[in-house]
Amino acid sequence: MSWKDPFVTITFPSKVVLTIASILLFIIHTGIIIGDLYHFLGSQRVDLMSFHYTITLLFSQVVSFYWALLATIYTLQAEDSVLMCFALTSFAMNFAVFILRFIMEYLTIAYREERYE
Repeated sequence: MSWKDPFVTITFPSKVVLTIASILLFIIHTGIIIGDLYHFLGSQRVDLMSFHYTITLLFSQVVSFYWALLATIYTLQAEDSVLMCFALTSFAMNFAVFILRFIMEYLTIAYREERYE
């Protein structure tokens, strides 16, 4: 008799967890980019953009892209076609959002407020 018997344990395969985590981060990053694009193109209030969190956003997008890549590799090895479709879609969307963020940061670099303290 194991000590785990009285407890209910829910385990998910790592490929499912990685896919879900990368999709959740993709949704968060998409919302941030939509807000930035609105503030840059719509309201022309560049002071409300996420310039202060550029390093954090790029790091979290790299993590999300890496998780999507790992999920894609795991599902390719497991030969699960439905999950492979989700993982490849998450991989492509995370890559597209990362490239969009990188281009947007490059194009709006002139609007940043520089402070040297």
